[in-house]
Amino acid sequence: MATLTAPPGLEPEPDAEVEEVAPAGTAGARRKLFDPHLEPEAIADGLASGSLIRGTIRVSSSKVSMAFVRPDGAKSQDREWVVRGTKYRNRAVHGDIVIIQPILYGRSEDSSSDEPVMAPAIASDSDEEVVFTKPNVAGSAAVQRDEEEVKMAKVVAIAEKKGSGRVLVCTLHPDRQKKGDGQVHAEDSFVKAIPTDKRLPTMLLQINHVTKKVLKLPGKLDPFILWPMQIITWNEFSKQPLAKLQGQCLGRAGSLEAEEKHALIANELDDHDVDFPDDELDEVDGIVRDARENFLSEVANRKDLRSLRIFTIDPATAKDLDDAIHVVDLPKKNQIEVGVHIADVAHFLKLGTVTDTEAQRRSTSVYLIGRVLPMLPHGLCNHLCSLNPNEPKLSFSAFFRLCKRSGNLIQDPAPWFAKTAISSVCRLNYDQAQQVIDDIEIEETKRPAVYGGYSWQEIKDDIKLLYEVCGKVRMGRLTGGAMTISKTKMIFHTMDSEDGIPTGYHLESHSASHWVIEELMLLANRCVATRLFNSAIKDFSVLRNHKPPENKKAQTLQKLMRERLGIKDFDMSCANAIYRSCQDIYEKHGKMLGLCVEMMVMRAGMQQAEYFVCGVDDEEDDEPNPHHFALNFDYYTHFTSPIRRYPDVMVHRVLHALLEHRLKPSERGESGETEVDDENEDEDENPSPTRYFQSRKKAKEQVKICNTKKVNSRRCQEQLDRAVFCIFLRSMKTWFYTVGSVLSLNHSARDGDGISIYCSQLGRESKVALRSDPEDEESNESKLELFMNGVDDQLMLPKNWEWQGRGGIQITWKSPDGSEEYIQKLQMLSCAPIVIIPTNTVPIDYAMFLVSPFHKEFSQVRKDIAKEEVDGFAWADEDDEEGVETCYDASGYPEAAA
Repeated sequence: MATLTAPPGLEPEPDAEVEEVAPAGTAGARRKLFDPHLEPEAIADGLASGSLIRGTIRVSSSKVSMAFVRPDGAKSQDREWVVRGTKYRNRAVHGDIVIIQPILYGRSEDSSSDEPVMAPAIASDSDEEVVFTKPNVAGSAAVQRDEEEVKMAKVVAIAEKKGSGRVLVCTLHPDRQKKGDGQVHAEDSFVKAIPTDKRLPTMLLQINHVTKKVLKLPGKLDPFILWPMQIITWNEFSKQPLAKLQGQCLGRAGSLEAEEKHALIANELDDHDVDFPDDELDEVDGIVRDARENFLSEVANRKDLRSLRIFTIDPATAKDLDDAIHVVDLPKKNQIEVGVHIADVAHFLKLGTVTDTEAQRRSTSVYLIGRVLPMLPHGLCNHLCSLNPNEPKLSFSAFFRLCKRSGNLIQDPAPWFAKTAISSVCRLNYDQAQQVIDDIEIEETKRPAVYGGYSWQEIKDDIKLLYEVCGKVRMGRLTGGAMTISKTKMIFHTMDSEDGIPTGYHLESHSASHWVIEELMLLANRCVATRLFNSAIKDFSVLRNHKPPENKKAQTLQKLMRERLGIKDFDMSCANAIYRSCQDIYEKHGKMLGLCVEMMVMRAGMQQAEYFVCGVDDEEDDEPNPHHFALNFDYYTHFTSPIRRYPDVMVHRVLHALLEHRLKPSERGESGETEVDDENEDEDENPSPTRYFQSRKKAKEQVKICNTKKVNSRRCQEQLDRAVFCIFLRSMKTWFYTVGSVLSLNHSARDGDGISIYCSQLGRESKVALRSDPEDEESNESKLELFMNGVDDQLMLPKNWEWQGRGGIQITWKSPDGSEEYIQKLQMLSCAPIVIIPTNTVPIDYAMFLVSPFHKEFSQVRKDIAKEEVDGFAWADEDDEEGVETCYDASGYPEAAA
């Protein structure tokens, strides 16, 4: 067995099997390590009889020997199949679509379908709705005292190599370390490729004339250089697949450029970071030219609102302005009329064009640090479609009236929609709008320009009127059953940085100016969704739903909060109850604990909002429930951001067709008299019909792509945010001191003692391993190498610690000269000073430690923590199962290990 040496953070698990692939021609002399995969005929028969199951395999990131398969078409509450060990995984890679065979029904001990989240993401990139990640703590939720049955299975075939066919980011190391010097010698046959994602298998790269030239072998390999790799083959005789280099090196781990490429590849978005093809750019040039030439004739067919006082409020750095608003006071009716005007992207983006085909493939803009990978070429997103000030534009508008007294949506007249032409008279950013709300006068030289003959005072009056009414809208929405979760996101300052490394940061605010626009966008989306769902072409309409949290996990958290932590009125029964429970924590226990409890709520079975096509097909059992749990809306969709989201374009097309009374996806002939339903036709092969919107079949295929891309985009942003945070830490000459809240206390002989701590300032959670000596490795799987970078600081570790019953720990600290001792007591949700230190690891990461009371920074951080936040909550005992070691986990899930 080969010895494996890797940078800290890339070592395999202690029980991981590492063995080189058999050289060519020797396979017959070795025993098979895996069963052969079934032939297609046997698979078809097994699927037809029900003896085999098709689904996607996911490997646990906390215990890579465990994997889970969710069958195709399974509902969210259905239990997943558990695949234990690499033998039963049978060469399947995380993300593959596999064929499994049930092998055992047994106790659910030490098995779970849940996975941890690197950093809890409170919301998506959308500023229009609360969108939850699908969180969970590995090895937790499935462990129940009632000994639930778990479904065991083995992989018998790989149906689609969705995981193993991907490009994987790895670091390269000698296959056989002789002196631990990283040298590859002339007699070596292979190089070992270790993925940065530990859920993926270690691979072998054959040394040949190509790899020798690229890697400059024989010679020393830099273990911190990132390389794109792809699996070639994996036979039954090898514990490791054979792989090949798939492109040039990405750079050194820890550099901004390399980490950006790493995040894109890891989330299958690297094909967004390419130039738009020439034929698309030529097509866009033609679209722009035709739009300018035909603008006035097009305006004649629309509602002309160019003289109206319409303005935009966006982030200061935004380049693609896709929404604008206006408000008219109706004092005699005690109402206001609001217009939400959205860039009419669908007017220019026609089905069947090169530009639309590429937009379907991308389906979303991807936001990186300091740049955007747009869904549409700049000629459309930043120019033709962007609602820039003092530029006449085509738009699609939603109009509705609100009661000034209550904020209620008026139904007589009902909301209405129209294709329009507008000209924004003013562009404000959120800070400027907030200054207006706060009655802070902006100097005349710093005010945004106002066009169209209007005054700055009129813009201010409009903003204040919207603030007054939208405040009532928001209050009514939250008290009426909706919920909202505070967003914590670090915004890094890179504008003045030559190398892209952040020079500082601030925490993203969600001020009144933000939620005024948010409420208006929510209303527009809601009104559009209601109209579509109740229309004659409902079955072609794309809506967005959000399912309730998984009941078992929600009830587990509720029980923990009530019975273990003594928060008796904590309620997870509905969105409004959750919101009120979280607000109660804020009021009684402070902001830090409030943010921490909100994060715990996110982990209590909250599901991801998704796009879906309304209606039900013959092969489907039930029509999707359109209800949006978090917003508590019966119907909801995305209408307001078509520049950066393809589902919004789909919604625009169907709504326009509805207004024009076109009830079929397409029509043939110049007269337009014969409408056809091309449900069974391939749209790409039949360009002759005039297509208004996608067929139901195509729409369903597209929303699957959109859902996947949206999740991948969010995960890419989270990974990149974490990497940039680590890069920022490395660039600092001081360590990062802040406050953390105790989520769990783990007293484990197997894994070592540790504390899981959530940092609400950063929206990040990490495990603090308890060590009394910097060189002590017994309580850690590997020694962490700290990235010092000339920092003049000292890491002080505790003298010892003692567990205080259930859910409590007493830590003894000693002063550097040994003359004093300090006893620190921590309970569930206790807040304490912590220090975050970057590590010299792959992937780039940081380590979190408790701050010694004798450290100079302790008192500075401690003064911002209220006494009740320091105290946390006492843990109410209950009898533990005999023979089970428990992790007292405030995130709501008891973990167990035999």
